[in-house]
Amino acid sequence: MFSPDFFVGEFAQRLREFSKEQGDANVRVEVITLTGERIDALLLRTLQTGARISTRESRLVFVPYPSIAYIEVAALEDHRIAGFRLSTSSE
Repeated sequence: MFSPDFFVGEFAQRLREFSKEQGDANVRVEVITLTGERIDALLLRTLQTGARISTRESRLVFVPYPSIAYIEVAALEDHRIAGFRLSTSSE
């Protein structure tokens, strides 16, 4: 199960490593829910009970951690597209 610690620790480190392996490419992150919804995350903030996600479609979505099935990361080949950002929140 996902948690705030996962996003701050292991996930953040692996994102940096993946970006570096891809020539410091911007990355695209999609959060896939248990129902199959794919959320194209531009900014993810960790909260105690879930993730608050700002999307490329200008939506703000809250996803409880137990509802996250998996996360997909891809390198962006077009560097004009803004890359994913991860931040933590004490809210």
